[in-house]
Amino acid sequence: MHVICTAGHVDHGKSTVVEALTGINPDRLIEEQERQMTIDLGFAWIDLPQIGTVGIVDVPGHVDFIGNMLAGVSSVAAVLLVVAADEGIMPQTKEHIAIMDLLQIDRGVVVITKTDLVESYDWVELVQDDVRDRLCNTTLSDAPFVHFTAVSQDVSELHRVLVECLDSHVAQSDKDMPRLNIDRVFTLAGFGTVLTGTLLDGMLEVGDEVEIYPVGLCGRIRGMQTYNTPIEVASPGIRIAINISGINKSEIGRGAVVARPGQFYPTQLIDVSIRLLAEDHNLIPLRHNEQVKLFVGAAEVMARARIIGSEKIMPGDNGWIQLDLSSEIVVQKGDRYILRRPSPGNTIGGGRILDEHPSVRHPLYDTSTLSRFQIMSDGTSNEILLQYFETRGIVSVNSVLTESGLELNEAITILKSMISNGEVVVLGNKDHKLTVGSKQFVLSDASWQNQLKQVYDQLFGYHQKYPLRTGMQREELKSRMKLDTNTFNVLIIEMANLGKVLIKASVVSLPKHEVVLRGQQKQQVDILINQFVDDPYNTPSKSQVINMIGDDVLAVILDQGILVSIEPDLLFLLDTYEFMVEETKKYILQKGSITVAEVRDMFSTSRKYALGFLEHMDSEGITLRIGDTRELL
Repeated sequence: MHVICTAGHVDHGKSTVVEALTGINPDRLIEEQERQMTIDLGFAWIDLPQIGTVGIVDVPGHVDFIGNMLAGVSSVAAVLLVVAADEGIMPQTKEHIAIMDLLQIDRGVVVITKTDLVESYDWVELVQDDVRDRLCNTTLSDAPFVHFTAVSQDVSELHRVLVECLDSHVAQSDKDMPRLNIDRVFTLAGFGTVLTGTLLDGMLEVGDEVEIYPVGLCGRIRGMQTYNTPIEVASPGIRIAINISGINKSEIGRGAVVARPGQFYPTQLIDVSIRLLAEDHNLIPLRHNEQVKLFVGAAEVMARARIIGSEKIMPGDNGWIQLDLSSEIVVQKGDRYILRRPSPGNTIGGGRILDEHPSVRHPLYDTSTLSRFQIMSDGTSNEILLQYFETRGIVSVNSVLTESGLELNEAITILKSMISNGEVVVLGNKDHKLTVGSKQFVLSDASWQNQLKQVYDQLFGYHQKYPLRTGMQREELKSRMKLDTNTFNVLIIEMANLGKVLIKASVVSLPKHEVVLRGQQKQQVDILINQFVDDPYNTPSKSQVINMIGDDVLAVILDQGILVSIEPDLLFLLDTYEFMVEETKKYILQKGSITVAEVRDMFSTSRKYALGFLEHMDSEGITLRIGDTRELL
């Protein structure tokens, strides 16, 4: 399915053409019908042979409603550019052509209307030549021309040309990340709130849980329609109306986005490329920190334009800017946008979103940022993907395929190639297929080497500072690496699998690190062990041992299995502990149970040691306390 839009100056007959094509009057508002002028977006549809159902968004042509017009053209496959023969190219004709070019809409049909109102066909040809000159060097330079009069209402030629125009159009991509830019919100008796828009990048199904961004409202799709026909599943590229449970009309408006819960993160800072219009449209440079109005998807938001690389961008020039938005929006890398000045209201340029979540506010002059922008704007697909890795670090395969700005199949092909030639490293299962649902994490080889170095440096420094500790706690290393839990875990497990680190319980160390007691420390331990041997069941407490040899040395002999810690404050030699356990189990097997006093007498120890030992056996699941006795589990 396809969605197209109209474009052209006010009163040039856009709505008349749409009604003649479809039999549907797109002017749905009473005020529009009374004034015979389109004010807001209108909608109609037509079934074309070989093509199927085509949705038509009829946009207003009056300068006062350019914002409404921009909300309707962001997701279309083609345009019907309408020019009245009796007036020719007018101001909004020029502005609409410039907008189509900035949005890279490269398919369309020029409809010359009101041909019955001019004196001769020669005049129609002059208008047609004028339009062709205006379209030269734009994305619509090859658009065919069709004549139309409201008198005859003959649209057979327009039907044929429109089929040819749409026949070769590439279907909407399916990245399995559905998003609906809401361009209309209304209530319907018996249904509640209804949201409409063109579905992009994935499928939605009745019953799906969805979230409305950036407001954060969640609900479930109760029903969907496309062109007045109920549907269960909506595919990318079609206009749909959806009814979501638990949502009030007052809570949302045009510009919000419907998607899966947690699928997107709203942003108030975006990096973009820009082409500034000149000649008829804009004669004033765009200056650093100038206030502008951003139109992207169906959203309209004020912003500050922070130019990168210069103090201003001249009319007709290209550049890069960072837009600091007055409120949150949801966009994706690769989305196209339009910029207008709020006063006087005119379109000044547009371009493509390079990064929807820049990590910093870029300085005015920074060569590395400019170089990165150059690659993101004009680089090859390989360069763009590698640049994505360099700026993102460790990312999921899903993020690479859906956020890099490349077409899905192309991104998969390039990613596979980069993995096979060693430019990209996979963390986790190497055998899994690379799909949108893949669970693996990936990073560039340069980033992998950097991560290896960081981990080595952190652990080496730790071993130098604490030579008697077996290693660093995982949580501490994760904190020092400034990584989230998921990312850190897959990274450190991969390093362990490759023998770069050792993981023992919650401790990470370098493989060659050994804990060796020497000199005075070894002498102190020997003296301590002799005390344990001399009186094995009445040993020094943990606090006493720490005073004698210190925390680190105690940790070493515990780790080496020389001593066993019986919480909270008891220590035994390993051999002594194992002997006590076996003797206690034998006693219970013979007698049926054992008391604290019996343990005390058996090992000639104190009640404190006997009680602590039995409580430890309880906690280990060896014995079960019943009243004042213990039995074997």
